[in-house]
Amino acid sequence: MTNFHHDNQGIPGAPGVGGPGGFQMPQAQAPGSGGPGGFGGPGYGLGAGYGGGYGGGQQNPSYVAPPTSGYAPPPGPPPSMPGMPAGPGFASGYAPPPGPPPSSYTGALGQQYGQQYGQQQYGQQIVTYYLNTPIPPLDGPPPTQGVPGHDGYNGNADVEKLRDAMRGIGTKESLLIQTITPLSAMNLAILSATYRAATGKELIADVESETSGRLRDVLASLVLGPVEYDVKLLHEALSGAGTDEHLLTSLIADRSPSDLYLLNQAYRARHRRTLEEAVKGDLSGKTERIYTMILASNRPSDNTPVDLQLVEADVKALYKAGQGKIGTDEIAFCNIIINRTVPHLTALWESYQRQHGKTLSKVIKNEFSGHTKSTLLHIVTAANPKHITDGPRVWRDVKLLEATMKGMGTKDDLLIRRLIRTHWDQIHFTNVKRTYERKYKKSLEARVASETSGDYKKACAHSEDSVQMREILNEVVYEL
Repeated sequence: MTNFHHDNQGIPGAPGVGGPGGFQMPQAQAPGSGGPGGFGGPGYGLGAGYGGGYGGGQQNPSYVAPPTSGYAPPPGPPPSMPGMPAGPGFASGYAPPPGPPPSSYTGALGQQYGQQYGQQQYGQQIVTYYLNTPIPPLDGPPPTQGVPGHDGYNGNADVEKLRDAMRGIGTKESLLIQTITPLSAMNLAILSATYRAATGKELIADVESETSGRLRDVLASLVLGPVEYDVKLLHEALSGAGTDEHLLTSLIADRSPSDLYLLNQAYRARHRRTLEEAVKGDLSGKTERIYTMILASNRPSDNTPVDLQLVEADVKALYKAGQGKIGTDEIAFCNIIINRTVPHLTALWESYQRQHGKTLSKVIKNEFSGHTKSTLLHIVTAANPKHITDGPRVWRDVKLLEATMKGMGTKDDLLIRRLIRTHWDQIHFTNVKRTYERKYKKSLEARVASETSGDYKKACAHSEDSVQMREILNEVVYEL
């Protein structure tokens, strides 16, 4: 059974949120103290215990974060039109340059970047974005009105349901699941704060103490929220007897600049060292090199227009570094793959295959080995032009989910990780489910239900799509 409690340095995660017409997932903010071994003191993020630099402080009104669907708007303000006021989040001035600040930026400058990246202004309120999903601010109470995910919810009635579910001997798992899973992230953040005010306890701590096994793993993972859950997984990947390179790749490779910056800040706040320091302390050789290159990269955001001249220059450079010579110039090859956007890699794949008769994935398999090969493949398969119409990264994530359930037995830990991490981005997860059903002739909900049982099955079904929650519950036998 996985222990989700950390040391007493807690930085609660900030969960995702389902927008109108989308699905709303069972995430909850988990701030404050969970008792011995639990989260730290009250507050909603790094601002409570660590100061700025992690989505905290005052927002620069000129910055516009990525929306919850598609790609982010282009850098800078929208074109001005006579008589048209700036929209939410748009004001005079320009957006910061794409990508996180160089790792050498510290102090006030680093905090300034931390306040800008992954955030959007709604009047005087701030919504931070992570995994293309709006999350509550990490250094203060949840927003009130006029922001994504807020619908006037106050949490009092649900606090009573939760107290009923966890009161006395035994736990009413069904009531616990049904109370938590229908709520948006903003509402769950409100619920966590309301629960603390009403009980003097933390929701995350009580959920962990009142559940067990895989059900506990699923619910606690959701309650942590996307940032803190990723920090937890990073710690797992980089601690213990050996490094879990495959998990590390899934967490840091092919991430947006703002996500990678926020993740590094969260990890540093909790573990008192940067991700780059952790990687260098745990790995060596070529494996250390590629992860260090990823963490130090300054990849543009995916909304950046594709530079066709740069695409052709990259085709020549990749051929020269690999297929066109004896041996491989690994640094030159990795530098291109790591620092290009998904649309750029799609164009690069097509042009390279047209000119040299091989796909990028085939070239990587021929030129590399070990974790460098698997990491580069993870990045480029997100941009495979054969499947890009399904959406960036969709085909890859469909195959990764199926791999956890294929063959004898279900890889439960891996299934939980991939379901939880995939579902944060609602648009992406909708595309994943649609593509999964088209490829395997069975819905992902039904596939997961066939591979799990009892409360664990019920929680997994919830975590896939709470819009279909009632239908799923009617189809799943509740096995106590």
